Amino acid sequence: MSKLNLDGLLSNQPLFRHISPFELEGLKKEVVKIELDKGLSLFQKGDTADGCFILVYGLVKLAIPSSSGTDKIIELIRPGQCFGEAMLFLDETYPFYAQALEACLLIRLPKNALFKVLDQSPSIARQMMTGLSYRLLGFIRSVERQSSHNAMQRVVDYLVQLARSQDSSDIRLDLKKNVVASLLNLTPETFSRMLHHLSELGLITVSASRIHIYSLDALNDYPSNHHDGESTSSTKSRSAVRSLAHSS
Repeated sequence: MSKLNLDGLLSNQPLFRHISPFELEGLKKEVVKIELDKGLSLFQKGDTADGCFILVYGLVKLAIPSSSGTDKIIELIRPGQCFGEAMLFLDETYPFYAQALEACLLIRLPKNALFKVLDQSPSIARQMMTGLSYRLLGFIRSVERQSSHNAMQRVVDYLVQLARSQDSSDIRLDLKKNVVASLLNLTPETFSRMLHHLSELGLITVSASRIHIYSLDALNDYPSNHHDGESTSSTKSRSAVRSLAHSS
């Protein structure tokens, strides 16, 4: 990688956006570029944590292996995010594995290099603390949703958030359904059953990875008015929900 490219990669990452030229000069001598093909692992659970990583492009999943074969995804890492740093501070091994869901480019920061930068730059230290705090808050909210929301509520919340982030009622699942199911702490079968149920009610239509939402308000309101697992099989109930969705 050329000097210019490495300078650009580092200075354009949120963590190092305000890094000084002097700090950048020292840092670029320590970092390593890693290119990872789809499906390959970056590290395994139990590996020694001797560095943290910043994702430049691609998509990485952090997951805990399961003897049942259905690994639990704890987080998806997107471009600009840093991960693995908590284990460096705690001097712990990685409690999860990291695998590329797409072709990825990452920057690896060795432990000693990271600590040196943090000692030199309070602003970078604060930025890293902010990132860790946001992730902790995200984990807490995820646990809260999974403990207080039933399966249908989790699916509806995910679809509503996706529609808002894509600013469209015609949304695209940018993840495989089994990955989404794991994020929602559901089995793939339960996730498919929830989608089918919403489709039967006329709230959505599903075509491969595309989902059309007829009314965001009707979809958002549905879980609060129905119990998880309720069949809603009567013609009257189905018609009422469908009428509300299509009239919005």
